[in-house]
Amino acid sequence: MQDLIIEYKRSLKEARKIYRSLTETPEVEMTAEQKNDKKIIGSMISDIEFTLEWMQNGRQPGTRRGADRRDAYQRTILADPRLIDALPEEYAIVQEAEGEVSDWDKERITDALSVLTVREKDIFLMHAVQNMSFEEIAQLLGIKKGTVQKNIERSRLKMKNRADHSLFCLA
Repeated sequence: MQDLIIEYKRSLKEARKIYRSLTETPEVEMTAEQKNDKKIIGSMISDIEFTLEWMQNGRQPGTRRGADRRDAYQRTILADPRLIDALPEEYAIVQEAEGEVSDWDKERITDALSVLTVREKDIFLMHAVQNMSFEEIAQLLGIKKGTVQKNIERSRLKMKNRADHSLFCLA
């Protein structure tokens, strides 16, 4: 995804450069074709900016009261069995049927992950759920392997502490 964002930024820079060159020409001296080109390039710039914002934020740009503003994304839990297996033992979850997770267990998963920062959560999920190695995560994020390891250790410790002191784990 990061490569795609970089390419879009390059395209945006080039489109703006072309638009600036067309803008420097006075309106009266422009031919009909140049005016049309200016309009099309302006539209391209707008579309690229919209797409970039969507990719960077992970949601539709410009929505004032989007679902993510009401914490719907934070309340939504993926019931991926690999995620459930990756949680510390204190959050032991018994699956009732194949692939089904109870609402109570979903709440506990949310509670466990809520103590992590966005970066810690990303690194933890990449390692525990997607089975990526420390090296792969480090390369992907452009950080050191030791930083990845430290983040995962910190994540597990935070979740364990949360489990020890959380009301959700008193079952």
